Amino acid sequence: MLLLQSCQRHQALPNALENYSERMYKVLDLEQKDISTFATLEFPDKNAFAIDIPDLNIKMREFYAIEGCAIKQLVAERNTALGKIQLPSVRLSYEWVLIERLQQCISSNSNKQTDATIEKMQDWVLQKQAILPLNWANMMTQSNEFYLGISASSGFIEGNENDNFTDGLFDLKNLIAIKDDPSANIMEMEASLQSIAKHRIYARLWRSQLLLRNYLNEMTTDISQWALTFTCETNKDKEKLAIVRNVFTLFFIQNVQAIGAQVNHYHYLLKPEFLKLSNDDHLPINFTLTIEQHNQTQFNEYQQAMLTHIEMWQGIFKKCD
Repeated sequence: MLLLQSCQRHQALPNALENYSERMYKVLDLEQKDISTFATLEFPDKNAFAIDIPDLNIKMREFYAIEGCAIKQLVAERNTALGKIQLPSVRLSYEWVLIERLQQCISSNSNKQTDATIEKMQDWVLQKQAILPLNWANMMTQSNEFYLGISASSGFIEGNENDNFTDGLFDLKNLIAIKDDPSANIMEMEASLQSIAKHRIYARLWRSQLLLRNYLNEMTTDISQWALTFTCETNKDKEKLAIVRNVFTLFFIQNVQAIGAQVNHYHYLLKPEFLKLSNDDHLPINFTLTIEQHNQTQFNEYQQAMLTHIEMWQGIFKKCD
């Protein structure tokens, strides 16, 4: 499994952590440890996030009473076998097109319809508009592309253009903006979903947080035990710590911490968008809590692990100052 992982993309972070621990444990004469470089995101099955959306029942007699509107074929397509098993994104697009067609019919063909028919169509529009946020919520939670984008990846953050962060930020903003302004954003929905399925930067970001937290916490525990007996009273101790400082600079600050800085950068730019999801009342509570756990709780835990590790070294280095 380790061999397969080393051949995969986006492995700069686990490689940097392994190099850092290997060099540091060797310099400190500590027993080499096989610290896990796996980080699994614990997500419920996406079916647990599904919302049961009520159907709008249109009586066929009322429907066929509509004249001069381009909605009959649209509704007929929805009633076919394939129409009843639409993908969440396709369903959202369909619902938005139906709302638009009904609104166009009301405004441009009112002279061809009876008052009762116009009133009925206005009622349909209101009902469809009321449940459109639920269709958006199902698109967010039930689309395979977005679910995989936040829950599954074999890679981690690299801190360079290979992360496709610009695409990731645009894609997330676009999908979220569809809810409040479908007309301006829904045309890019399928492209954003396909892009997310490829870059999966959200899952890689959250896996990187977990890996850094777990790895650094374990190293901090081991090195803190070594530091209990290190006094830096002899020239040999001072020479040893000079070597340790070089290893810390070369392998932690320049590699591990550099990637961690990009993790922070990505987090703060994505944070406003994920907050919109975790605070959205139309999304199921188990979904919003899962987003909050990875976006905020585990990010805070990662930051604390990084801070504790650095403060430990600051204390050790002061012994020789």
